[in-house]
Amino acid sequence: MSKPLSYGNNKIFAKNLNKYLDERNLSPTEFARIMNFPETTVFNWVHGKSYPRIDRIQQIADYFGVLKSDLVEEKVKIEDIPGAIPMQKGRLIPILGEIACGDPILAQENLDGYFLSDPSIIKGDFILRAQGDSMIDAGIEEGDYVFINQTPDVENGSIAAVLIDDDTTLKRFYKTDSQIVLQPENKAYSPIIITEEDGKNIKILGQVIGLYKQNIR
Repeated sequence: MSKPLSYGNNKIFAKNLNKYLDERNLSPTEFARIMNFPETTVFNWVHGKSYPRIDRIQQIADYFGVLKSDLVEEKVKIEDIPGAIPMQKGRLIPILGEIACGDPILAQENLDGYFLSDPSIIKGDFILRAQGDSMIDAGIEEGDYVFINQTPDVENGSIAAVLIDDDTTLKRFYKTDSQIVLQPENKAYSPIIITEEDGKNIKILGQVIGLYKQNIR
């Protein structure tokens, strides 16, 4: 947790900069030489006597591989918050983008962040954000985080993330000897029926095992 982003607090910046210097086992002098900053300027930063320009904050953040906010915000530990219960064990589940719950669209396969999950409550190999309204009768609405267990096969009737050529969709999956049916959970939508003659490449990405709603009414 953190306070709102603000600039100009010398002491907060000095505390955060010293933390990252200690993690790298760097002295202010060594850091100044690496970054080609004046040594006296760096000493003033680490002692809270002055504050860097925004462009230099970005340079420093890039060097340490952190966000600007990690340098200019005062970080608050959850154990310091009265009444807060820290999560003893957590697991970061990758968020891979969005998946269509209407007409199939291409899922963005770039990493879009992580979801910190208590593994005793919910598991999953990755998360996709739902788009559209074709699965609303199954309780899946646009913007929901859908937790997927990666598997190449699912039982008939399972809700699965399915790749159709280059497009990905979320539907209830049925397979027979002659066809695959991707059934929506909204009467306004028709099922997607795929036969061998269609010549499409079908791949099951995984089965839905959980759901997190960002907007609970």
